[in-house]
Amino acid sequence: MRRRDALAAGGSALSVSLTAGCLETLRREDAWRELVVDPPEGVYVPPHVDEMLPYATTTAAGRALSLLGSRPHSFWLVAGAERSRADVRSRHALHLMVVVRDAETGVILPAPVTVRIRRGRTSDDGERIDQRDLWPMLSQRMGPHYGDNVSLDGDGTYTATVRVGPPSAAPTGSLAGEFGTTTVDLEFEYEAAAIDELERRLIDADEGRGESDALEPMGDHAGDARGRDRGSAELAFDREGVTRIGSETSDDIVYVAALVEDDVRNAEGTDAPALAVTARTAYNRYALPFASVKATISKGGDRIAGESLDGAIDPRYGYHYRTPVDPDTLERGDTLSIGLETPPQMARHEGYETAFLEPATVRLPLDAR
Repeated sequence: MRRRDALAAGGSALSVSLTAGCLETLRREDAWRELVVDPPEGVYVPPHVDEMLPYATTTAAGRALSLLGSRPHSFWLVAGAERSRADVRSRHALHLMVVVRDAETGVILPAPVTVRIRRGRTSDDGERIDQRDLWPMLSQRMGPHYGDNVSLDGDGTYTATVRVGPPSAAPTGSLAGEFGTTTVDLEFEYEAAAIDELERRLIDADEGRGESDALEPMGDHAGDARGRDRGSAELAFDREGVTRIGSETSDDIVYVAALVEDDVRNAEGTDAPALAVTARTAYNRYALPFASVKATISKGGDRIAGESLDGAIDPRYGYHYRTPVDPDTLERGDTLSIGLETPPQMARHEGYETAFLEPATVRLPLDAR
């Protein structure tokens, strides 16, 4: 079996027959994590794959929302370039996840997401059980999403009221001005036994556990099949009115830069040429929002222009970073430098916790355009 085929199977082909004693030991998260003793400083294949439960989906105000659950587990919070582990507590019943995308194009929508959980059905005025802002998160199987470990009050029916604020990135192209705040109620059935029975599959050492690679996305629940936020940015920039500048990789971030000159409408309705840069994960090519990106144009080592780029969402290019630019400025330079002022401020699931924190600046030649 080819290695990527095995990873695409989410570890199903790598499952091992464990004795009861082994299962008891591996049930603890730390025991699983110890299977990767010294993870690389970058993207790596985690030691296991957890099954997930799809709870509910809906479409509202141009957004497609999905609610999913899995067993509670630790993850890593990121503040600046520092990370800290958020451990599972005894009160945690469920790891709750929400995926938010544009309903038409599948483009991810970075925005503040709050969830309020109450007992009962959507029509009931049940007791509030939990309320919190969900963390922007990144996992190898789901890509960008929102989630946290939450507390519940035993088995039964619950309603999650999900509030999605305006995007933190400017909608451009046909998405300009499309999104405000929206709130939806999503009903789900929680059974502790069903969560406990979710499969946790071991990734075998011979098939890449702990090595530089990534699991394949889980598919439909992540909603990435139709979106521009996973796949080839080179293809996204392969269109009339767009001049591709080049691509380079640093710390498992794949940057692709282009000059976009046609039909570039910003939030103010103004058309202007723009420098567009996508920043995506290695292997799965997930978009990396919530970062601060800077671009500098130089010639002979001397700086001509430099600017921080703004996050943007576009049906053609997906999530990217951009700034208005005079094409003549690019013509006068010989090098475009792209770097992170702040890494993606996203909580990380295992396999991503050591990546994207201190990437080096990449340099693209401009004279080859």
